[in-house]
Amino acid sequence: MRNPFKKAFWQLNDELAGKQDLSTQDKKRLFEQTKMYIFLQDFLKKLTPYLEEGEVIQAYLPMTNQENTAVATGGIMGMAYAREPEARAYVENFHDVRGNRLLVFTNQRMLFVVIVEFLEERLFYSYPYDSIQSILFKKHKIGYFDWSAATIGAIRKQTHYYTLDFQAGNHIFTEMLAEDDGVIFQRQLETIPALQGILLGEKVQRERKFDLIFSNASLHLKLLYGLSILVVLFLVLYVLLLVLGAFGWGPQKDLFASVCGPGLSGMVPHGLQGGAFFDCFI
Repeated sequence: MRNPFKKAFWQLNDELAGKQDLSTQDKKRLFEQTKMYIFLQDFLKKLTPYLEEGEVIQAYLPMTNQENTAVATGGIMGMAYAREPEARAYVENFHDVRGNRLLVFTNQRMLFVVIVEFLEERLFYSYPYDSIQSILFKKHKIGYFDWSAATIGAIRKQTHYYTLDFQAGNHIFTEMLAEDDGVIFQRQLETIPALQGILLGEKVQRERKFDLIFSNASLHLKLLYGLSILVVLFLVLYVLLLVLGAFGWGPQKDLFASVCGPGLSGMVPHGLQGGAFFDCFI
């Protein structure tokens, strides 16, 4: 089930796109149905004064620990204390501290908001479109087996996720987007004129080499993937050497000889006499 934080903003996106023409009565009914929707409306009223003159909100991209990255918002990094009354009300309604984040698209820039930080300190991050040289927006495909289908065995299915990365001035933004999130971002790339002029690349771009190495999540994932493969290959090779050593071959044969001691060499099949494995188990 989709996170209620995301569901509320998906509803707002439909309103901004004109997909649903809600009457006053319809909106009142929505307000009565969910405290979350009311809270988000109030939150957006608090955010509106920070918009520049002529700046208009185009869409919202909500992110959660459930479907997006949680490196900086989960565990110890996700700990925070809600002191202000409105922040405490948020924690009570959403049962969240720093997991719910929001990327707001306007006609001039992107605003990144960690909800509880904004309610506590009115803190948010601004990424003007004219300060972004390029954007990494890459689609990835992953396969999985669906065991919930009403057929014998599992059905092979595919899903997608996106890598989003850009630098705006001295600020670096990196996020992994679920498939539905990627659709929202792609729509903004196609509809916001200021975003259309930004180069879309396949590689991470940084102004400093230091940031290219130490603030590059894509590079870190590739290194982790490569390290994992090396570890697996090392373990496979080590097991192979142990098996050969058990038969009296290779650099591990002395290990079995020292553990097993002299065996019943007369019972070892012809051609394998002295094999440590047979000395132990025959």
